[in-house]
Amino acid sequence: MAAVTLEGKPWYYGIGIGLVLAGGVIWGANYLFINDVDNQIKSAESQIKDLDTKIEQGKSAQRKLPQFREEVRRLELELEKLRRILPSTRNTEEIIKKIKSLVDQGDFILHKLTFPKLVQASGGDPYAEWPITINVDGRYHNLAILFNRLSNFSRIINVEQIGISALSQQVDRTITSEFIAKTFVYVEPKAPTSEFIAKTFVYVEPKAPEPAKPGAAKPGGAKSGASE
Repeated sequence: MAAVTLEGKPWYYGIGIGLVLAGGVIWGANYLFINDVDNQIKSAESQIKDLDTKIEQGKSAQRKLPQFREEVRRLELELEKLRRILPSTRNTEEIIKKIKSLVDQGDFILHKLTFPKLVQASGGDPYAEWPITINVDGRYHNLAILFNRLSNFSRIINVEQIGISALSQQVDRTITSEFIAKTFVYVEPKAPTSEFIAKTFVYVEPKAPEPAKPGAAKPGGAKSGASE
């Protein structure tokens, strides 16, 4: 192989060859080392960017945490209010105390206060009706006030089936009235139930064939000792 010589060549030949060799060395170094390092730097920058995004999301969630707590508190208060309007228990003693208090305030004579069993919820309604029968003697004006105060209870109470008649002896009280104060009880939904069959299997060892009895004829074989 002939050696490359610059003897007798113009000076710029050497410069050109030097530039070509320098470019080759730079390209090779870039391809072998710098390009790999550059890819690592780009990957690290991408990871840093993702981490910065997650950190910012965390900071944003942290800033909103007081708002979330306040919203939870608001919902808890709303739920408590709804439970007072439509409680999940009958609270019989509380209702008796309130009704007797109203009867005393209106100067009524209480003859009947009946608490029947809950009427089963129907049609998928989340509540059961609880009609309470009340019978009192009093005056028209006081009876109207009694109905108004019953409707202003914290829980729902509807006054229905009102019957009013005049007393035969009208002194302090002029009328007798019997009516239904219907309230409601929230019925907790039942957890869904499921029924299924779990089938398993038991391996049964096959029985070994019983040994043939002595002198028994073989299947498909001729009898021994044929007559001559």
